[in-house]
Parts: sequence; structure tokens; C-alpha cells
Amino acid sequence: MSIGYATRILAVAMSATCLSTASSRAQTDYPSRLVKIIVPTAAGGATDLTARSAGRALSDALGQTFLVENRPGAHGLLAANAVLREKPDGYTLLMMASSQSALPAFYELPYDPIGDFSPIALLSIAPVVLVVNASLPVSSVTDFVRYAKQHPRDVTFGYQANGTHLSCALLAKLTGIEAVAVPFAASAQVATELVAGRLTFTLMTTEQAKVHVDAGRLRALATAGSRRAKAFPDIPTLAELGYNVDGTGWFGLVGAAGLPRSIADKLYATLKQHYIGKAGQAALVAAGLEAGDEGPQEFTNRLKSEVARWMQIGAELGIQKGKL
Repeated sequence: MSIGYATRILAVAMSATCLSTASSRAQTDYPSRLVKIIVPTAAGGATDLTARSAGRALSDALGQTFLVENRPGAHGLLAANAVLREKPDGYTLLMMASSQSALPAFYELPYDPIGDFSPIALLSIAPVVLVVNASLPVSSVTDFVRYAKQHPRDVTFGYQANGTHLSCALLAKLTGIEAVAVPFAASAQVATELVAGRLTFTLMTTEQAKVHVDAGRLRALATAGSRRAKAFPDIPTLAELGYNVDGTGWFGLVGAAGLPRSIADKLYATLKQHYIGKAGQAALVAAGLEAGDEGPQEFTNRLKSEVARWMQIGAELGIQKGKL
């Protein structure tokens, strides 16, 4: 081997070592500057509230600003792209909502909803409740189904999230009622239309429904989860009544694929110590959400399971996929 060739090999090896050392140092020092948390909805909703409360806890604990940036529109595509086009270095994160796991049931996506993301932590659970306008002459799911069958041309449901669309459509199929789906740009609009009596029913998160139910504007008939919601402990689940519908929502922090596991673990450990079970998360629980606590692997497993479940439901309902 010539001296020149050996020198080149040594130089390449030293360069690789330096790059590896620099990468390790960057991960150890993370975060060393501002971190963006992209939210796929407008300010004020459960996704945004989760992002802001978690962001404050991370900012306080790690000494760098975690800035929430709202990028609503295109069913979350704008927010997803804002994360996926950046380096997977932990400085641009996404607060993913469960509705995004239902997107593959409706659309051929320009990205892989599982493989293109690195789950970090699931932080809040949003039980959902079947609600109707309080003036509707029904007080139970049985009453509601009877009423809907007596008014087959008048029953409508509103939705903003894809999971809500699928869950309401599945409920209609299982109960044998006819219902027209009405899309809205924001969940607050669905609530407004339902309170005004221009919609018949919807599945709404408990944190959004509770204020209207407590005020007598809406009536809660059943929750749509594997267990009863803490916000409505006396209301049965749809599963208890024989209808296998689970529309439970969730919100969790993810990065782009390739995010170093050390950064994901550091963020989850920080959230575990300074947010989960602490005042910031407790404020969400007081608002009607439920505490979440899943790390990178558990959250990854959930995401895979949810995408598969929604795709199966979409196929069973005959959803024709479009393109985003």
C-alpha cells in the first residue's frame, strides 16, 4: 500500500470520526436553539392546547423556547410537510392528531403516515361523545335510532376530522339509519350548527361537548370508546349498547423519520418528569381531556394500529380514495 493511499484512508476515517463526534455532541446538547412545534389546526382546539401546554413545560425544563406554530389546512398536509421538509434533528416537531391517522382511509397521501414520522410521546386522550341538540325528542341511543328511522331524509351529522367522519358513518351503518355527512373546516363550526339545530348529531370530544351539555344546549347519549369517559361517567359507551364504534381521539408529539432516538428519548423523559401528571397536563384534564403517557415505542405501536383500523373501516364503508 502506498503512503499516499494510506494517508487518504486515514483522512477519511478521521473525517467520519469527527462527523460522528459532532453528531453525538449535537444530540447531547439538544436543544441549543429554538424548537418549533407545528400544529395542524387553528389556535384554541385540543391539539393546540396540548401543544402549548407541553411546549411550556419543555421550554421551562430545557431552557430553550418551544414555539407553537399553527398551520391549519389541507387535512393536516401543510403541517406535515412543514416538518418533513426539515432536517430530522428535533428542531421542527409536529403535534399529531388522531384524525391524521384516518387520512389514509380517504386519500392517497404524498407521504407515508407511519414510516415518515418518528413518534416521541402521546400526551393526551380525547374521548368522544354522541351528542344531539337538546330540543330533539330523544334521551337515549334507542330513542335516537328510532327518531332517525322515522325521519330518514332529515338526519345529518357534521364533522371536521376524518376520524369523526368515519365513526359517524360507521354508527349510521351499524344502527341501520340514513344520515348525510356535512363537512366543516373547524370543529367549532360543527358545534355551532348542532347547537343551532341545523345538524342532527355528531361525535364530539368530551372537552368540547361538556360546556354545551352542562349548559343544556346539547344532550349526550353515549360515549364512543373502549371505556366510559371520565367527563361523563354515567353515560354508557356505544360498545355497551352493542355498537362497536370507537372514535377516541389523541394528540402526540412526533418528529420526522430519522430523528435520533436519543433526542426522542430525551424529550419523552423531560415530558415524563415535568409535564405528565403535572400542572400543565392537569389543566387539560380539567378541561375534559384525559392524560396520555406513551413513549416512542408505545406511540409507534398505536399509530400503526390506528392507521390499519381506520383503513379497514374505510374499506368496509366503501370510501373512495382521493388524492391530496
